Amino acid sequence: MITVECLACGRQFEVEPDILFLANRFHCSLCDALLEVIEEDPLILDVVEEAQLASEDEEDEDDEW
Repeated sequence: MITVECLACGRQFEVEPDILFLANRFHCSLCDALLEVIEEDPLILDVVEEAQLASEDEEDEDDEW
C-alpha cells in the first residue's frame, strides 16, 4: 500500500500502487472526493471538480452523434 494525501480534505489514506497511473481517477476513502493522477514521478494528484465531470459528459454525448 502507498500513502497519499487527499487535496480536498488534507488527510492521508492508503491506496494500492497499481491504481496510481497517469490519468487514473479514484475516490478518497475518507471524504469521497474524486482524485486524478496528473503526474506519476513525482506523484501528483488533483481534485476533479464537478464542473469538469459535467463538461466531460457533454463531450461524450457529442461524440455519439
